[in-house]
Amino acid sequence: MERCAEELVIRVGMGEGVVARRPEAVLVAAGLGSCVAVVVHSTRPLVGGMAHVMLPKALGDGLSPFKFADTAVPALLRAFQEAGADLDALAVRLVGGAAMLGLAPESPLNVGARNLRAVRDQLQALRVPVRAEAVGGNVSRTVSLYVGTGRVVVRTAGGEEQEL
Repeated sequence: MERCAEELVIRVGMGEGVVARRPEAVLVAAGLGSCVAVVVHSTRPLVGGMAHVMLPKALGDGLSPFKFADTAVPALLRAFQEAGADLDALAVRLVGGAAMLGLAPESPLNVGARNLRAVRDQLQALRVPVRAEAVGGNVSRTVSLYVGTGRVVVRTAGGEEQEL
């Protein structure tokens, strides 16, 4: 990950969501195995956001909306609307959703595949397209969103790096 003196790194932990308007902010979700990072960027107004989704469907009290795909996606997009962003102009990227236990994609025990399906279903229902993805497989990933530029960098546990 590139660094500069003015950079403000904001960690997005499991089940958390962050929306930032500061151009020097870098949102980072590390150790994405079966979890899915929903990464969203808007240039007008300048807003970057990320949800670190752990499970496909909300259970219980709703106190952790970013933990679950069916509540995280609407909550994240609502925050963008409240910031004045046009949902039709968002750049959305998905990272994670790996099968960390080597399970087949169709296995009901494959939480990564279920998380991906649930996130995609929510985005489709809200008519928000996905620009790019680094998903599936059986490798852990870390994603960084540079709010000022909209640049998204994904690094695998093996050290490979790609820009989405």
